[in-house]
Amino acid sequence: MTLDEQTSDQVLAEAHLAGVDRAFLGVVDRWLEEPLRGCTRGAVREASFVLAELLSNAFRHARPPFAVRVALPQLGGALRLEVHDGMASSTTGWPLGSGLRVVRALCPDWGIEHEPDGKAVWAELPILVSPADV
Repeated sequence: MTLDEQTSDQVLAEAHLAGVDRAFLGVVDRWLEEPLRGCTRGAVREASFVLAELLSNAFRHARPPFAVRVALPQLGGALRLEVHDGMASSTTGWPLGSGLRVVRALCPDWGIEHEPDGKAVWAELPILVSPADV
C-alpha cells in the first residue's frame, strides 16, 4: 500500500526523507515519543528499535527517497511501522542479520510490499496499551 492510498489504519506519524539522514536515525526514539504517548515505555523502546533497524537497512541497501510511517491498524493491538524507499529491486536472498532477527522476534507479522516507485518494508509490533489520543 502506498503512502497516498486511503487506509483503515490511523496514521500516528509520518516523515519524508529526501536522502540518507543519519541525524533522523539518531533521534527516532524522540520522534516516536509524542505519537506513542500513552504506550508503555517498553513498547516505545521496542518501536524505536524496530523502526531504526528498518530505516538503517533502507539507508544501507536501498535508495531515496525514503518515508517513515507509524500507524495503528484498525483492529488495534499493534503498531504498524513502515519504511518506504525508492528501490523496487527484488528482496529475495536478503541476509538476515542480527537486527532483523530481533525485529522478527518482536514482530510476528512483517514483510515487504512492492510499490510502483519502490517498496515498503513493514513490521507490526504487538502492544498492550494504545497511544493516548487514539
